[in-house]
Amino acid sequence: MVILVGRSVQLENIKIKDGKYIIEHQPLFQTPLFEIHLKDVDNKVLEENIYSLRDIDEGVKVSNKKGWHSDYIFPDNENIELFKPLITELPRVLKHLPFKPIISEVTNIVIWANIGDKYSYNIAHNHPGCDISGVYYVKVPEGDCGNILFNDPRHSWVYGNRFFVDRYACGETAPRFPVEGNMYLFPSCLDHSVEPNNTDEDRISISFNLNLS
Repeated sequence: MVILVGRSVQLENIKIKDGKYIIEHQPLFQTPLFEIHLKDVDNKVLEENIYSLRDIDEGVKVSNKKGWHSDYIFPDNENIELFKPLITELPRVLKHLPFKPIISEVTNIVIWANIGDKYSYNIAHNHPGCDISGVYYVKVPEGDCGNILFNDPRHSWVYGNRFFVDRYACGETAPRFPVEGNMYLFPSCLDHSVEPNNTDEDRISISFNLNLS
């Protein structure tokens, strides 16, 4: 099955005019996006840990406009323990992804926290130098707190063929609304951005890059 924004299309042979034509839908170069809801992660502990990290980490400016983006945390940094409730779940999730051979090990992780206060957003960017990138939502305020937008990576299609973009791909970006406890995993090369948080509360997320074997 191929999932389009807001609808799905069943892949099957389509016969037209009493079998005179057989049209087989063969989607090429699909981009995987995995949405996983984690039930066993203690988000209150993560929220407290992230606010305590902000007290000692002035943060960095990368793709974020306004808001706070912690410094990058590597496995040898003692602050990585603050993310343990999420990190321990990752190997359990990864082995269920539909890859052959299956993912057997996380060989490296780089992780950081994001606190998006009112009007904060992230410009389009990607995460080079790793295999899979991800974002996990720790706290999501009610209202328009900002979608994450995934950009169609096929630039020649997006900029050169409006027919398919408008009728088939349903646009140049695929929005996903944040849900507390949800995680998205995607190819590190996939451009993505975050819309402004238009609420009065913080949106809190954890982002990470993984190298795998």
